[in-house]
Amino acid sequence: MMRCICSMLLALLLCLTAYAGTPAFFVGSRQVSVNGKTFTVQMVRAPLEQYRVRVGLAQGRVGGVQSLAGIAQRYGAVAAINGCFFDAYTKNTIKPPYHNLVSDGQLVHTGSTGTTLGFDGQGHYRMAAMRFTLEGGTDGRWNWPNNWYAYFINHPCETASAAILYTSAWTDGVTPAQGMQVVVKDGVVQEVGAGSHQIPRDGYVLLFSGGEQSLISRFAVGKHCEYRTLQHGGEEGFLPSAREAMGCGPRLLDAGEISVNFAAEGFTSAKILSMSSMRSAVGITKDNQLLLITCARATVKELAGVMRALGAWDAMNLDGGASSSLWTQGKYLTKPGRDISNALVIVKQEK
Repeated sequence: MMRCICSMLLALLLCLTAYAGTPAFFVGSRQVSVNGKTFTVQMVRAPLEQYRVRVGLAQGRVGGVQSLAGIAQRYGAVAAINGCFFDAYTKNTIKPPYHNLVSDGQLVHTGSTGTTLGFDGQGHYRMAAMRFTLEGGTDGRWNWPNNWYAYFINHPCETASAAILYTSAWTDGVTPAQGMQVVVKDGVVQEVGAGSHQIPRDGYVLLFSGGEQSLISRFAVGKHCEYRTLQHGGEEGFLPSAREAMGCGPRLLDAGEISVNFAAEGFTSAKILSMSSMRSAVGITKDNQLLLITCARATVKELAGVMRALGAWDAMNLDGGASSSLWTQGKYLTKPGRDISNALVIVKQEK
C-alpha cells in the first residue's frame, strides 16, 4: 500500500513539475512602476504554441465598426484587444482603418504609417515598419502601355487623384461612385466605366480618379489583368508568409530595448507624441508568449516601459483612448467607449 501511495505521489509531482514548466493562459491585473509612476495594467498572456492570432474585422469587412465583444465572438476568440487607428470621428458610415491589415492570408487594407506585426501559419512573428504598393499589367505585359498601379487597397477615395483597388473585403461590397473604374473577374476585365460597381467575389475593382484617370487607357473589356504586391521596408518575404498581420504603432520595444521613434513612423499627433491617455499594446516575450495589455493615464513612452517591465521582447502600440479595450472569455477587462474597426483576436490552435 505504501509503495502504491508513493508511486501515486511521484506521478503527481512529475505532472505538476511538467505543468509548471509550461506557459499557461493568464488573465489578470498587475501593478507596474515606470520612472516612479505606478500603472495598473489589465493583461492577457497566451502561449503562441497553444493559441493563434487573427486579425478580426468589424462585421467581417473593412470599413465597418462593431463592439470588441462582437468581433471576438464572430471569430470564436478566447480573448481580443482593439486594433489599429481608424477614422472614428468621421460622420460617414464608413470608418476606415489607417494601417496595413492582412486577414486570413489576404492583404485587405494598406496604410502609410506605423509598424506592422505579422504571424505566419506556425505562429512565428515578425515586426517592422513597412509599406505596400501594387503594380499591375495586362495581357501578360508589365511595361508601358500595359502597366498600371494602385497605392491603396480598400480605402475611401479621399484625394483629388487616387488609384485604389477594392476587393470583396470592402465594407458593403460596392465601390464609391467616384472616378473611372475597371471591374475584373477571374483575371479578365468585365467592364470599364464611371460610377459605383459591385465588387465580384472572385475579382476586384480598380478606381482611378483625378490625375490617375489616364491609367484607364490600359484597360479594355476582355483583356487579361493581374497585379503583384510590392513591399517597401522590413524583412524580405514578410507578406507572402504572413497569414495575419496588423499595422499600428509606433513600435515600443525592439529586442527588449525601448525603440519609440515617432518621426520615422510618420506620427505627428500630440495624442501619440506626448499626451497621457488610455493605452493598448501587443507584445511577444522571448519565450514566445503573446501579451495583450491596457493601462490608463500613460504616454506612449511610458507604455514602452510598462511592456518591458512585463517581459515583452518586441511590442507595438495600438489604438487608445475610447477605443482601448480588452475582452476575454465572455467579459471585458477594459470596456471600450466606442465601437471599433478591427481587433487582434486570440483563438485556440486546432489540434
